[in-house]
This record gives sequence, structure tokens and C-alpha cells, in this order.
Amino acid sequence: MNRNMFATLLLSVTAIFSSAVLAHELEAEMKTLAKSTKAFATTNDIETAKKQLAIMRQAALASKQSVPHKLETLPPEHEKIIAYQAALDQLVVEIDKVTILVNQGQLDHAKAEAMSLIKIRNESHKEFN
Repeated sequence: MNRNMFATLLLSVTAIFSSAVLAHELEAEMKTLAKSTKAFATTNDIETAKKQLAIMRQAALASKQSVPHKLETLPPEHEKIIAYQAALDQLVVEIDKVTILVNQGQLDHAKAEAMSLIKIRNESHKEFN
């Protein structure tokens, strides 16, 4: 095998591996979001609610570093990539709104408002997965 072929093969393997790692990271962040959303919905403790919202926010922000498998072949400036990033931004804004309510001691109201998080998730899964 000559040097150019080896370099091409190495580059291809690296690209495939990088894509697989990013997909795995996105999947892990989505699982974290789901787990924290459930924990938030079931808690009656303000501090636990705050902790779960912080975890959700961090997972949503970390998810912006990857794209769903369906979008991997698209360039960063593609409208679907931009829409995916916007959906994550919207999710963070909604998490922040819910966090404000929790910080004000309005846990029941915050849980009702958190239904918007589920709506964003469902719409995004339909569009991007």
C-alpha cells in the first residue's frame, strides 16, 4: 500500500470514527435530557427541581456540538442544521423560563410550564430524527 492510499484510508477511518463519537455524544445528551425531565416532573423538592433543570440546560447546550444522524451530511449553513440549532436554543430559553418559576418557589406552575419542553422535544424528534 503506497503512502497516499494509506493517508486516504487513515483520513476516512478518522472521519467515520469522529462521526460515530459525535452521534454517541448526542445520544447520551438526549438520554440525560429525558432522564432529567422525568426527574423534574416527579419531584416535589425545589432544590431537586433546580438541579434537574441545570442538568437539562447543560445537556441542551452540549447537544449543539453535534447533529442528529439524519443531518450529518449537511453543511453547517444548511437550513435544517440552522433549524436544529434554533430548536435547541428554544429549548434552553424554555428551560430558563421554568427555572425562574422554580426560583420563585412556584414549582407547580413551573411543572405546567415545562410541558413546553415536551412539545419542543416531540416536534424536534419528528423533524430531525
